[in-house]
Amino acid sequence: MDIPQLEAFLSVCKIRNFTRAAEYLHISQSAVTARIKALELSVGKPLFLRDNRNVSLTQAGIHFLPYAERMLLLFEESKVTLSEGLENYIVMSGPGSVWHYYYLQHIVSFRQAHPKVAIKFLSYIDSSYMIRDLLLDGVVQVAIRYDPLDRPNVTKHFLFEDEIILVSSQNSSNLFTKTDFFSGQYCHIEWGYPFPDWFRSIVGEGYLPTFETDHSTIMLTLLLQGAGFGFLPRSIAKPFLDDHRLYELRCELPFPVTRAYALYLTDNRDHPSVKLAMQLLDVPLASTGDSTH
Repeated sequence: MDIPQLEAFLSVCKIRNFTRAAEYLHISQSAVTARIKALELSVGKPLFLRDNRNVSLTQAGIHFLPYAERMLLLFEESKVTLSEGLENYIVMSGPGSVWHYYYLQHIVSFRQAHPKVAIKFLSYIDSSYMIRDLLLDGVVQVAIRYDPLDRPNVTKHFLFEDEIILVSSQNSSNLFTKTDFFSGQYCHIEWGYPFPDWFRSIVGEGYLPTFETDHSTIMLTLLLQGAGFGFLPRSIAKPFLDDHRLYELRCELPFPVTRAYALYLTDNRDHPSVKLAMQLLDVPLASTGDSTH
């Protein structure tokens, strides 16, 4: 198994057509076919089902896909770490809202202080993938997560806590209940643990919002434009609450509080990339505080 075979496999997975995958890779269709056949021989099972019109993954292909993505990502990351002119390279993962609203100034200051350190931030939807694969594989040096991972080889440091509150551009003294969340005015976003369980305790299982986004900036913009009401961390909403562009609403249950943690592999505690990443977050590694192993 080699890198060109993985690239051919992932291209066919994405495009679901051998001819167009070949065009994407700027090689012949026969070369794509040969690479896929060689890969299938290497793993010992067929990865694709083919007919005249469609290409689909076999069960083996479905199971192999995340491993192929990880292997190719590890290869790409290894090339970056060998780049000339850089003193170090750090990769961090976490929700986009964390980088944008909590650590943006930290990032700016860190880059000014460390111009020869390359930084990559990964904003994710599937946090379990980022933790299970990229952190444990060593691709990500430090991951931020709301529900801390309890593994013997992972160290976690408490970063901050924030209350998730219900807000709108229209002030209201009403007590918002389950019925309100089924209305067309509610805009949903799945904030971190324990918000999903807390919200489910109000609306029940099988709930489907009329509008949902996974992007905090989109949610904030919609609420500021009067598109309805929804949940935001208090720290994000505060400047808009202060100037009365947003108003805090009342809910039938006390609002949940999220706690964010920075996680890294315990064995990598003294690695320069981990030290730099924690420095960016302004968390001293020598601190015991709320950190656990």
